[in-house]
Amino acid sequence: MSTIAIILGSTRPQSNGRALFNHLKLTINQLTPNTTTQFTFLDLADYQLPFFDEPLPPMANPDRQLPANQQRWLTDMAAADGYVILTPEYNHAMPAVLKNALDFLAFEGQRKPVKLMSYSDNMRGGQFGAASLVPVLQRLGMVVLPKPTPVGNVPQTLQADGQFISEAPLQARYQRALQQALTEITYYTDVLTANPFPTV
Repeated sequence: MSTIAIILGSTRPQSNGRALFNHLKLTINQLTPNTTTQFTFLDLADYQLPFFDEPLPPMANPDRQLPANQQRWLTDMAAADGYVILTPEYNHAMPAVLKNALDFLAFEGQRKPVKLMSYSDNMRGGQFGAASLVPVLQRLGMVVLPKPTPVGNVPQTLQADGQFISEAPLQARYQRALQQALTEITYYTDVLTANPFPTV
């Protein structure tokens, strides 16, 4: 059985992404009815990561010793076989807290697939936030799936607890897009987990 981590890439208490994150928690079984994949939910706010300031790059530090909260982030990332990253768009790029969390990683995500899901309060769906993540994730050795899933008009569609707003016009579109995104990451995670890239 493979495991996919769904990561909330914002720590703001009133983030639009928190409503989307909560919605996925509530509906994951309906959105992925024909899979044995396990989904875990990683909220960056839970880790309380400081600004990265280690003296050595993580990939060049085999004797690295970290405080418990920082090590838990690395352990949780290493335990997953694939990822869905929820990202907003801040000034046409990813948020600083998400980039900072990725800066802590070394080889935890190497050769694992990642699906990008951007979100916003308008119909553009935060697409530049997802685009700015691609080269960072590729340098970490992750397999970035080709097409991000933009999720727009979040405050007009979801309540803070993740429930749909009554008669929100985008309900059906959300369900189709989210189901397709989760089906895609599940497929690639299963393929790459069953057929790992051979080490040299």
